[in-house]
Amino acid sequence: MPWIRTIKIQTEHTPIILDKRKRLNNMISNRKKLYNFIDAILKPLGYRRKKDTWYLHTDDCICFLSICKSPFGGYYEDVMGCFLKEIYDEQDEFPRYYKHNLVYGIDNVAGNEIVRRAFDLEKGEFINNEREEIIKDLIENYVVPFLKDVSTKAGIINAVKKYKGLNKRMDLKIKKALSVEG
Repeated sequence: MPWIRTIKIQTEHTPIILDKRKRLNNMISNRKKLYNFIDAILKPLGYRRKKDTWYLHTDDCICFLSICKSPFGGYYEDVMGCFLKEIYDEQDEFPRYYKHNLVYGIDNVAGNEIVRRAFDLEKGEFINNEREEIIKDLIENYVVPFLKDVSTKAGIINAVKKYKGLNKRMDLKIKKALSVEG
């Protein structure tokens, strides 16, 4: 049996203990593998991918997660948030994420270091399935709950109280529509 490396990584949600015996060729090493991996998690939950962004349509909002390659290396930057449909001016079913009404980062809920390490595909610090386990944990335990929280008008109002600094990451239109201060 080949050697095994066990690593313990602490996220704010839960410690992750990784002990995998999978072949290296299954590892996320490029954009296509990263997007396919994220797709496998989000698609069963109703998300649809367009290029580098996953969308979920609800009655009140268009929620999104965008994972874009940084122009400064192998790091992938993340942004998640929503468009409030009642104030959304355009007809595009899949709007560009940068036109958002509300935006937040995975690092705002899970911690900057673990997110940065997981989405930096140039650094080969992970072995076996470690990166995949971390990304899966980040999406299932941070991204999906956050997007669920901001998928309704009432949810957004509650999310402002729950997520530190979220009111600073909302545009004036959504603040006015929902009577949010800050």
